[in-house]
Amino acid sequence: MLHAVPELLDALETRLIAGEDPAVLLSGIRWSELVGWPEDAAGAQALKRRITSVRTLLMGLQSPLRAALIGLSGFPGYSREGLAADASAIAPRLIGKV
Repeated sequence: MLHAVPELLDALETRLIAGEDPAVLLSGIRWSELVGWPEDAAGAQALKRRITSVRTLLMGLQSPLRAALIGLSGFPGYSREGLAADASAIAPRLIGKV
């Protein structure tokens, strides 16, 4: 069982890159017993960057799945303007009110 936050992030990142399920790792953690939390602002910023990189990795791994599910759902998606592709009749009225 992991006891330090940096070790946990390393193991989580390694499992995600290897394509393994992180649930097994995360379910065995006693969150109240984790150590290795930053003690100063620089350490907190480094931890925040590390967590952000793991989140970015997760989002990147989810992107193909999300694209496949959207393609299967029949939803046309969004246009460049960020509006639903089939909402063109409503869009000018909503944009004009803002």
